[in-house]
Amino acid sequence: MKKNILTWDLGATKAAAALVAYCPESQHFNCLKQTALKLSETQSLRDLIEQLETRLAFNMHEADAICIGAAGHFDGRELSHTNPYPFAMPFAQLAADLKWPAFNVIHDYAPVVCATFTPYMQQEGNVKWLNQPDGSLSARGRRVALGIGTGLGLKDGVLFPNGDFWLGQNEAGHMGITMPPTSDHIRLSRHQALLHFLHLQHQPMTFEAILSGQGLARLQQFFYPEANLTTPEEAGVALTAGKSPEVAAAFAWYAGLFVGSVQLNFMPESGVWITGGVARTHLSLFDHPEFAAGINASPAYLAQRATYPLGVLCNEQHAFIGGAYYAVKRLLGS
Repeated sequence: MKKNILTWDLGATKAAAALVAYCPESQHFNCLKQTALKLSETQSLRDLIEQLETRLAFNMHEADAICIGAAGHFDGRELSHTNPYPFAMPFAQLAADLKWPAFNVIHDYAPVVCATFTPYMQQEGNVKWLNQPDGSLSARGRRVALGIGTGLGLKDGVLFPNGDFWLGQNEAGHMGITMPPTSDHIRLSRHQALLHFLHLQHQPMTFEAILSGQGLARLQQFFYPEANLTTPEEAGVALTAGKSPEVAAAFAWYAGLFVGSVQLNFMPESGVWITGGVARTHLSLFDHPEFAAGINASPAYLAQRATYPLGVLCNEQHAFIGGAYYAVKRLLGS
């Protein structure tokens, strides 16, 4: 019998939700409806829930399970974030008041890892491949979901033969920026100057400070201060228009440096899968030669790492499909 699963992708500024149908017989997931809105358009968590229900034409309590992938930390009662949400997120109390079915609030990149356990990965147009690894995707190896968006997220996981899975606990976006193991004089000088710039701006010298949406704005200010573009949106427009080639080169190189560091940390034979709003909006950055140069700046085990799949998840439905997979395995016990 078909199951209806509601999945959320809740970020710091936007909430998206979808109704996903799951067929136990075929084990197929089908995203029936989806919607999104900015948190600034809502007044409270209850208002957010009501608006999502209206847009989906489906009430939360009618679902068989609800999985919410969210930025921040859920303590079993309320969701909190280092950069506070615009209103309180008392999910447990509202779930009881509104008679929700089984639900959970999980790390926002956990659904992305779960999506890689599904046939989503084999469907045409869902993945932009950044390398050509030998052989097919290893079903049982370690894998990493890497999110470049409003923040910088990461989650690793492993699929077991019985269909169950394990998910790690990671906060890699807050890692300090790696000193490149190898680099030429030009890139090293740029690296040192950028770290000095972040220090003067009283910013943490983390990968997130460069690779998030706000990181794009910082790179814009570093390379083109005279343009006076200070927001991620303005920096993104200039990047898309080809008006900030230095930003493109630096961003691509640091993205590569981060991917190379992640590969060395996790040795993920089932791949590194990149997603997030910044990554999907600026896909061409992953074709920039500086991206490969950044990966190669960490040369250890490079031949082995080159066999690990590397791609960008392009279709935004992956978070919904992965959330539904989590709900089936963890909330419905299928």
